[in-house]
Amino acid sequence: MHLGWQAKQRPDAIAVIESGGRTVTYAELDARSRQLAAAIGLKPGDAIAIRMPSGAAFLEVAWAAQRSGLLYTPVNTHLLPAEVEEMARGKLLITEEVYERLLAAPGTGEFEEREGRELPFSGGTTGRPKAVRKQLTAGPMGDPAAECVQVAQGLAHYGFGPDAVYLSTAPFHHASPLVHCMSLLRLGATLVVMDRFDAAECLELIERHRVTHAQFVPTMFVRMLKLPAARRARDLSSLRVVLHGAAPCPVEVKRRMLDWFGPIIHEFYSGTEAYGFTVIGPQEWLAHPGSVGRAGDDVRIVDGVVHFGENTLGDIGHLDEDGYLYLTDRVAHTIVSGGVNIYPQEAEDVLVMHPGVADVAVIGVPDPERGERVLAVVQPTAADVTADELLAYCRERLAPYKCPRAVDFVLGLPRDPSGKLRKGLLRETYWRNHETRIV
Repeated sequence: MHLGWQAKQRPDAIAVIESGGRTVTYAELDARSRQLAAAIGLKPGDAIAIRMPSGAAFLEVAWAAQRSGLLYTPVNTHLLPAEVEEMARGKLLITEEVYERLLAAPGTGEFEEREGRELPFSGGTTGRPKAVRKQLTAGPMGDPAAECVQVAQGLAHYGFGPDAVYLSTAPFHHASPLVHCMSLLRLGATLVVMDRFDAAECLELIERHRVTHAQFVPTMFVRMLKLPAARRARDLSSLRVVLHGAAPCPVEVKRRMLDWFGPIIHEFYSGTEAYGFTVIGPQEWLAHPGSVGRAGDDVRIVDGVVHFGENTLGDIGHLDEDGYLYLTDRVAHTIVSGGVNIYPQEAEDVLVMHPGVADVAVIGVPDPERGERVLAVVQPTAADVTADELLAYCRERLAPYKCPRAVDFVLGLPRDPSGKLRKGLLRETYWRNHETRIV
């Protein structure tokens, strides 16, 4: 179960379709990854970093590393040089220019073929990148004991195979899109790759390429739901399975997506650190709305924080009487106002559904009396929406203490290309120059 086997069985099958229209076959992807593996010339256990746009060329480099036993770190193309250096230190850094030189090099064609592994970085709660190290397997390519092979086998249960067309909606420097795409190339699927998410383009690609499987984060759901009706009117009947994760999904958003896409949406909860994993299908979710799945025996709630064994991803949550896990917010985002813990996700989930709100973040800002004051930072969809209107809308749906006391309107919020909000960066603009800083 690996790229080389697929290339032998179906050399002319399309492996990758870029959003601009370029296509690459399995034979082409396999041949270029072999050439790159020989040209890179590193030994198993060595590491590289890849700073390239998400697309076929990135996957060719990643498979060169994967098949020659290397660790490979995807690097965000938007990072500044000092930030890149922190992630690429001690590794061969492959950029588009280096990629072209490697392809042109007269490689020997020889390298030791064995399973490599992705070496992603997680920003965690601080936004400062840290490596998430995983064990390499000493076995050959396709070794059933390799975790990367086991991940692919797990995805096969969702119908991924040679007849699947998968839409990858987020950049490869995020662990989940990269792992999914690498895994699906083992299974013979066709990948339709977006380098950045655009809601209208996403729907158009599903219709044009008859996409059968796709993966999203909740912010993408919201952006698609808020498109004008005419732009949402696409033929999405080819979709069989939709996966989503990365952040808790507002209940109302999930209900509307199920109404639109049908009962094909599956949710998973995990993290780059791979401390734990839960999954919930559409029918289960309708019976337990808001849950991220049934908790395993390793899940414990300690002082409101979710733990997988001895580890935690820093999420606050609870279990219902049937053992289903619900997430409330992240520990780092909790607002302490007048001694009361407030979880901003609740207000965000309400406000994001207001037609006048394109995007929203609820944060704690300095308050001389209460320590922190709850503020909604809103990107509006229209100029005529008012703060009073949004505050009233929130108070109609939540207890007053959970609601913002004020609203700031902004042109946009700091989100990364996958849609994740950089809330720490936003908070910094309000807490700068204050002696006390609540974290």
